[in-house]
Amino acid sequence: MDTPDRNNAAASRIEFGRFALGPAFGSLRSGDRELTLRPETWAVLRYLVEHPDRVVSREELLDAGWPGFIAGEDPLAQSIDELRRVLGDPDARLIVAAPGPGYRFVLAAAPGERRKARGWHPLRWRWVYGILAPLLLAVTVAVLMLMSCGPDPGA
Repeated sequence: MDTPDRNNAAASRIEFGRFALGPAFGSLRSGDRELTLRPETWAVLRYLVEHPDRVVSREELLDAGWPGFIAGEDPLAQSIDELRRVLGDPDARLIVAAPGPGYRFVLAAAPGERRKARGWHPLRWRWVYGILAPLLLAVTVAVLMLMSCGPDPGA
């Protein structure tokens, strides 16, 4: 049975691509993995995700991550770098530096679910190779030894 707290937590959870941003500071999941973020970085991500596809000014992001503090641009740049690293966005397609002072979260660029490879793959059979290769080598050596140590035709 769902409680009101559980319903509120589910409602405040935001999903984008394969990621889910939870209601607690730092709560970011990718599938079954929990990804760790600093509280300020989490707040910046939450603000960007809540305002997708629009240019968000640096001042808005600084207020979201560091409310009530006068922070320079450096902490914001560090948080954006951390987000790009954690979200797997090295080419800055998901969090785009917008012309002018701001950033844009491109929701369409959010990576989708990772799919497990299906079908035959040589490495999937490595245990067979690990057994068959030494066994084949041992049989070859045994056959060669028997052939070289066979009965003497002159005896």
